[in-house]
Amino acid sequence: MTFNRKILLCAVALALGALFVRLGFWQLDRHGERSAGVRERAVRAEAPVLEWSGPGDVPPDTVGLIGRRARLAGQWDRAGEVILRSRTLDGRAGAEVLTPLLVGGDSEQTVMVLRGWLPAPDGLRPDLASGWPNSPDPAAPRGEARTLTEVEGVLVSSRDGRGGQPLRTEIAGARHLAIAGLDLDLIREQTALEPTPHVLRANDPPEGGVLRPARALETDAGPHLSYAIQWFAFAVIGLGGTAILLRSSSERKRR
Repeated sequence: MTFNRKILLCAVALALGALFVRLGFWQLDRHGERSAGVRERAVRAEAPVLEWSGPGDVPPDTVGLIGRRARLAGQWDRAGEVILRSRTLDGRAGAEVLTPLLVGGDSEQTVMVLRGWLPAPDGLRPDLASGWPNSPDPAAPRGEARTLTEVEGVLVSSRDGRGGQPLRTEIAGARHLAIAGLDLDLIREQTALEPTPHVLRANDPPEGGVLRPARALETDAGPHLSYAIQWFAFAVIGLGGTAILLRSSSERKRR
């Protein structure tokens, strides 16, 4: 191996090693951020339950609320249910259901509630009525005086990626919006709903019903630490391999 090739090889190895180390530290930063978020949510989970049941109870933003337990009282808007399509559970195709809750019966305080998962062979058209056992489909229009119902759960992030291509699916004679991800902006664009920035993941439904628990909250820091270790390993392998190659070349040249 000529001297110029050795210089070029060293330069490439050092550049790649520096890149891999930088990516490793970036993943460590992500790990730290996620770990801090998990710890913060754990602290919030121990805070008193929020009570939202009347006019003005729902705050304008989600600052300091993700991970807080909350109890909401209001009216379900079943006609406005949104489908989160193509969600599998235990290998079965299905979809998750987002149901608007008018807190205190006020349409200006509409909170989207992630109620759970329902089976759907096509991942698009679950039997929404099966998620309401012993509860007739209300015929009263939105906002009309009805008995308030209570729902408890945990406030979760509304940032679940983009909602993808919005679809309209007909279920039991009614048309519902079906989207790929929890995207409140897309829901506002595609429906008459004006949801607040909050999303409540309802407590797990009773066993034995068709409705199954929605996705669990993230309770760990994710895979970022293992990714960091991989990048550092790539750097060590690349630099070490280059050193071995140069040494072998020098030994062959001396012979």
